[in-house]
Amino acid sequence: MRHVHLSIVVLAVIAPTVGRAQGTTVSTTPRLTGYLQPRFQAVGDSASFFLRRARFAVEGNITPWASYRAQVEMRTIGAPATPPASPLTLSATDLWVRMSHHRWTGTVGQFRVPFSLESLLSSTTLETTERSRIVNAAKRDIGAQAEWRLPDRLLVQAAVVNGEGPNRATNPDNRMAYYARAVVTPVKGLDVGGAFEGYSDSTGVDGQVIYKGKRWAARAEYIGEKNRRTDVRATGWYALATFRATPQRVQLIGRVQQFDPSNLVTTDRFTGYLLGVQYFIRGDDFKLLGDYEVFREQSVQLKNNRGVIQMQVRW
Repeated sequence: MRHVHLSIVVLAVIAPTVGRAQGTTVSTTPRLTGYLQPRFQAVGDSASFFLRRARFAVEGNITPWASYRAQVEMRTIGAPATPPASPLTLSATDLWVRMSHHRWTGTVGQFRVPFSLESLLSSTTLETTERSRIVNAAKRDIGAQAEWRLPDRLLVQAAVVNGEGPNRATNPDNRMAYYARAVVTPVKGLDVGGAFEGYSDSTGVDGQVIYKGKRWAARAEYIGEKNRRTDVRATGWYALATFRATPQRVQLIGRVQQFDPSNLVTTDRFTGYLLGVQYFIRGDDFKLLGDYEVFREQSVQLKNNRGVIQMQVRW
């Protein structure tokens, strides 16, 4: 992974030179972007303040048809510490070079794989403080992706990756993972799609739909995954709706989700009911999010209801 980091840094340094050498008019000046998400969270009987995410990225153009992005993440919860004695995690997220030609786009490096709709949405534009349990996190991996787009009509994506996840320098089993996703737009504002993922020992399917209106929006997703070695099937779905109570300031959110991690266990399914609100001070660049989710387990009820207040600053 050290070589990948070095390559991105070198790319950022030489990008302006490449642009001038080719005589293009595209700006090759690297841009610094990022965001912070400090949070207060109460789960059951416990509560704490922590830094959910702090991400910093360098991105820019090399030519009119090639761009790059290198992003790192710091956080204080939710991932192993680096180094182990430190309470702070530091890891890479996006490390890619992207090339475009008319309706085609190709990406190589470390990127979000084309599968779940919610995992492809940036956490800066997500309406809730956490993704649905069946989605859990944005999936990233190292490999290559191709995309073909017919504007406002059709999107087709396919990717071949190592299948080991992000920040992994090797592929121990020497087997690849494969992704495919297609989204159609039958009418303006409505996207309907499906996706497939295939690993050496498991497969997954996804059905997704999203509608965006002037003041309200809705999306839903179903994911089913099967481990062929253990014959365990995991399934989950969510349905989310939002309404702009005031067009520029307040958005109301409601979500229902259900997750069953194993079809072999008859008591592990749970359902979550969430109500939330976003207050936009300056759009998604500066906002406050708050939501409360009640969980109902299939058997023994746990004290795991979650309330979150989160601030976001993006630049």
